[in-house]
Amino acid sequence: MFRLLGLLTLIVVTGCASVVITEKSPGRHEIGKSYSINTTRSWSHLKGPHEMWTFDGWALGLLRTWGGLKDGDALFESPETSFPKFRSDFSPLEVAEMVADSIEAVASGADVLISDFRPMAFGSNDGFRFEVSYVANGLPYRGIAVGAIRGGRLDLLLFTAPAEHYFDLYATEIETIIGSIKTTA
Repeated sequence: MFRLLGLLTLIVVTGCASVVITEKSPGRHEIGKSYSINTTRSWSHLKGPHEMWTFDGWALGLLRTWGGLKDGDALFESPETSFPKFRSDFSPLEVAEMVADSIEAVASGADVLISDFRPMAFGSNDGFRFEVSYVANGLPYRGIAVGAIRGGRLDLLLFTAPAEHYFDLYATEIETIIGSIKTTA
C-alpha cells in the first residue's frame, strides 16, 4: 500500500501533464472509449495510465478503472517494478491471476487470494467477477473486480478497501456502479 501511495505521490509531484486530480460530480462518466459508469455521489478522481476514484482517501477505498487495455499493457506502471502484462488471448481466470499478481507487486509481501470467481454481465457483454483479499502492512483488505475481454481488449473495474469498516461502507455504492456499466459498441 505504501508503494502505491508513493507511486501516486511520485506521479503527482513530477507534474505529469496527463495526471490531474479533480472532483467528479454524480452522473455518468466515460471510462476510456470502452464503457461508462454512473455514480450517485461526488468522487475525487485521478486520471493517469488508469483512472482512480475515491471518497475519503486513496488508502480508505480506491476504485480503479481501465478501459480498452490492449495486448502488452500492464495494470500499473512503475520504473522500479515489473508488472504482469495483459495478453489478448487471456481467459477471464488468467485476468484474475494478473490482477492478483499486480496487487502483490504493488503491496509488497501481500498474498492475494481470489474467491467467488463467476461469469457476470459487463454492460451488454459477457464478463466476469471475482473478489480479492489480502493483507498489506498489517491491514486486511477486500476487493471486487469485474471485467470483460472484448475485441482482444480488457475492460476492468477494481475496488479495494480495508476489510474492516470501509469495504462494507462503500459496498452499496460499488454494487450500484457495477450495475450501471454500459459498454460502447
